[in-house]
Amino acid sequence: MDKPKKLRVIDGREIDSGVVDKYVQLEIEIFGHSEILSAYVVNTGHNDLVLGMSWLKCHNPAIEWKKGWVTFNSEYCKDNCLHHAPQVLAGKVPDLELKAVGLLPDIYKMYADVFTEGEMTELPPHRPFDISIDLKPGAIPRHGPIYSVSVKEDKELKKNINNQLAAGHIRPSKSPMASPVIFVKKKNGKLRMCIDYRKLNDMTIKNAYPLPLVKDLLITLRKAKIFTKLDLKWGYNLVRIKEGDEWKAAFKTKYGLFEPLVMQFGLANAPAVFMHFMNEIF
Repeated sequence: MDKPKKLRVIDGREIDSGVVDKYVQLEIEIFGHSEILSAYVVNTGHNDLVLGMSWLKCHNPAIEWKKGWVTFNSEYCKDNCLHHAPQVLAGKVPDLELKAVGLLPDIYKMYADVFTEGEMTELPPHRPFDISIDLKPGAIPRHGPIYSVSVKEDKELKKNINNQLAAGHIRPSKSPMASPVIFVKKKNGKLRMCIDYRKLNDMTIKNAYPLPLVKDLLITLRKAKIFTKLDLKWGYNLVRIKEGDEWKAAFKTKYGLFEPLVMQFGLANAPAVFMHFMNEIF
């Protein structure tokens, strides 16, 4: 190449391999659609070839997402790439799982599974940071009626219970104490299942472990130009409930009585326990 170039990936970032100063000519064939093209030589991770926006705009392939078919039928393809009768040529697209591994520096690739978008399907081990639910002296286990739910909430309730049972995060219970379930709407319009632990929290001995002051956290960033923000998916579910205390956090629904094995939102001491957990890690 006469002049080295810098390439950017789809999110606008420059590629990690630096400037591009070489290219090769390749003959590619996709379902009877063939052509010779010039391709830059770069580190594409696990991918043999990446076809960019300029190629897509030129060939304008039609994609049937539901059926998984790609069709090359543009005027450019008919004149230059299709060596058959001018008919619709389509090929079955294999199932692909999109991964961010190719965009990660090599040093981080071994940790790619940490950033998974999937559901948490394993029960974490017991640790010294397990949340205990210590009741005040003389506290008497209480329970009340279940709350009514709409048709949409009922569907989400059943789904949530089945998913948590499958993951081992809850189990059927015979607890004398039970808190009701309510639903709140998230910012994206979806429903979040919550447990109304107000009665349990009234009789729980509070953990005085301190939480950081937001003002102090902001001060630490006052001169920062770059900082890292991490959203811990399923963060509370990484903490187990102390063995023997699970019955105290039981909840009841029209589908039965269940007790959680992992920490739940709404427990009075959950923020303090999680802060202690984070401080020990970081």
